[in-house]
Amino acid sequence: MLNSTTDVYATKREIIKFAEDLVPKTNRVETKFVTQMLYGMLKSKSTILKKISTALNEPIQIKNTIDRLSQNLMKSFSPTIQKNYTRKIVKSLGEKPLILVDDSDVIKPHGKAFEALGRVRDGSSKDNKIEKGYHVTEMVGLTSKKKQPVSLFSRIHSSAEKNYKSTNDVLFLGLNQVIQSLSERATFVFDRGYDMNALFQFMYKEQQDFIIRLTEKRKLFWKGKWFKAATLRDSRKGKIKTNLTFREDGKVKQETVYISHLNIKITASKKPVNLVLVYGLRNTPMMLATNQPIQGKDDAIRVVRTYMSRWRIEEYFRFKKQHFGFENFRVRSLTSSINNLNQLLTYAIGLLGLLTEK
Repeated sequence: MLNSTTDVYATKREIIKFAEDLVPKTNRVETKFVTQMLYGMLKSKSTILKKISTALNEPIQIKNTIDRLSQNLMKSFSPTIQKNYTRKIVKSLGEKPLILVDDSDVIKPHGKAFEALGRVRDGSSKDNKIEKGYHVTEMVGLTSKKKQPVSLFSRIHSSAEKNYKSTNDVLFLGLNQVIQSLSERATFVFDRGYDMNALFQFMYKEQQDFIIRLTEKRKLFWKGKWFKAATLRDSRKGKIKTNLTFREDGKVKQETVYISHLNIKITASKKPVNLVLVYGLRNTPMMLATNQPIQGKDDAIRVVRTYMSRWRIEEYFRFKKQHFGFENFRVRSLTSSINNLNQLLTYAIGLLGLLTEK
């Protein structure tokens, strides 16, 4: 037998076993549906139901397969599925899990019939123009061995939804779910879009480690006085030299940077926070706030490198959109079909991450 054929059967077995572990054994219909969707997505590299149905190659009219998948996609999933999936993913993260948090978007410029289609900033366009689409809040962990990004929380949402509160409401919903699933303290990495007092207070309350990139509007308390973050940043120079390797725009880059650190306080809490300043990476030095202890240059370098690992979540977004064409989905109901499809794609990519670990 050809090795390629053996690999196909081995992959099928992995998908079936993975789906059976997720779905309650009493629900055979849901088990079959999840298995077929995962297999169809991975084989077709698509989230379009017609392509998924074609990949299943059932001995019936393809229209009937599409109808069946569409009807099941409209139904609410058993809550146990997400719990079982999260349990599997958390095991792969190892000790001291690293969680990357970021927002993305799904652009539907020509969409007319999609439910609660809002207006979002197209992050892939050079001029960040506003288009019709949805927000996506994602929380990704990195596997312990291969550092593969695997999602723990993914939610598509829109300000046009009925009873919608805010993106922060979705953020804290996701953080609560992820933290409850973890068995130990983790480190959460946030970009500067998350620099807000409510997040600092939340992370202290939940007793989790964090690295948050600060904006220039932030005020910092240092040596008995309040300073604008930019003023404090520009008054210092980096004394610790190190090299950073990271990926940007699909290319691996290496830069020599200089790091400085000092102990400060912020308006959100009286607790001390370490401010890490990074010079040489961009025209504007980077400011990172963390509650992780910094006792010397090795700790400061570790914080910077941990933050720079956030490019893995950007790769995750790119893989999701380019490899599976996620922005091309045709289902229209946000509250059911779109988020259910997103959830199933999350499981499919999670399975790939777990297989890579093996």
